[in-house]
Amino acid sequence: MAIAAREPLGVVAGALAPGDLVPRDANLAVVEAEGAQVVVAYRVEARERERRAAAGMPPLTRPDALNLLMALPLGEPVPAGSLNGRERRALKCLPKGAVVRRDGLITRLAAQPVHVDMVFVPGRSWESAMGRAERFTPFTARSVLIDGALRRKDEAVMRADFYGIGLLHVQGDAVEVVVPPGRFVRKRHTVAGWKFLEDVHRQLP
Repeated sequence: MAIAAREPLGVVAGALAPGDLVPRDANLAVVEAEGAQVVVAYRVEARERERRAAAGMPPLTRPDALNLLMALPLGEPVPAGSLNGRERRALKCLPKGAVVRRDGLITRLAAQPVHVDMVFVPGRSWESAMGRAERFTPFTARSVLIDGALRRKDEAVMRADFYGIGLLHVQGDAVEVVVPPGRFVRKRHTVAGWKFLEDVHRQLP
């Protein structure tokens, strides 16, 4: 039976003991991200989520808006006259609640709304699952959850270990951690990384 039929959220939840692979306070959800259905282990930034709800602020989806916000210091006023033409155009497209404009100054309020600790990519084939997992390399730690025979296991282990991808194998009601995921180290903050978090956040309960 494929993982999709078993409900991937339940499979992952059953596989993880508290504090195993992801932080104890992480939650799990099934989301669509980077063209794949995955299970994310996440922690909400409660203050930012509450602020957005109070302001009626929609998700940030425009790359130009995110690029502008990343250029502004959080909570510190910046003269509006210091923005270039491209930034001024992006400013007009920002949703309500992202910044405050007052007395010729712009203060960024928006911050990243969620932290993703791990993406679990389900699949029957480790080759295709690892291919999908690679899409998340710049954003978070990755694991694949393989339901079915683990063919060419030595090759799968070598590839998972080389790329730092966790390899989890479903066997009946148990899940074996064949290769633990590598530790994720963020090399830089990017617009794509923030957009990934926004895409996850808008799908959370």
